[in-house]
Amino acid sequence: MAKKHSSSNPNNMISLPQGCPVEGCGKKAKRAGFCEEHFNWFKAGLVNRKGEKPSDFDKKLQSYQRKKAA
Repeated sequence: MAKKHSSSNPNNMISLPQGCPVEGCGKKAKRAGFCEEHFNWFKAGLVNRKGEKPSDFDKKLQSYQRKKAA
């Protein structure tokens, strides 16, 4: 006889992040686990997948702002 599945979460399910992982951001995650603004930062290399800033963040931020203004 086949076993019935319980209504609890199966072991192969993962939960998606509910909020943006960038420090100090409390917005709801929309794309790839980031809010809209920080998703663009992620694409530009300003934050990693965990929401951490790189050691040369200031240099990358200035470059990102120049490109965005142009």
